[in-house]
Amino acid sequence: MDEKTLRKGERYYKSGKVLWVVKYGDRLFSKVLGTYPYYVELDLRTGENRCTCPLGGDCKHVAAVMKAHESGFYFETFDRHAELFPEAVAMEFLAEVPELALDVILKELRFALSTDESGSEVARLLRRALKLTEATGKREALHFLEDAVEEYKHVFSDYELSLKLEDELRELKTAL
Repeated sequence: MDEKTLRKGERYYKSGKVLWVVKYGDRLFSKVLGTYPYYVELDLRTGENRCTCPLGGDCKHVAAVMKAHESGFYFETFDRHAELFPEAVAMEFLAEVPELALDVILKELRFALSTDESGSEVARLLRRALKLTEATGKREALHFLEDAVEEYKHVFSDYELSLKLEDELRELKTAL
């Protein structure tokens, strides 16, 4: 991998685009936000890697995951399911630390607001963020969630779901 790609990967990592990294044996699995969400696999022994971006590997997304690993930003697991379902394993780890899970979901939500054309992913992430905000009691997340629901309502004004999400946010605000 060339120096330019490594620098781009480091910038990706430092700007928080690596959502999670799961280490299973000598392999890393990760989700990185780029133009779209990309999934990375990296063999630490051989350096062989894959990415779902158009390059397919040896890219800034892989470099970002390498930097995350070097920085200690990963969950280590012995669960053999990590190879097939790394995101499920990552979500299990995050479920143990709701504050971190909320941070990850808010990053994903911020990203999805600018890329999700159907509104389905935004709605899923909004609901998860609402539950995590309630679980953590982090009132500071409410302002972002209010803005996200407003944007959702604006873009998907004809969706009944917009009103339901607004009601769910209102209920959360009352509960907190």
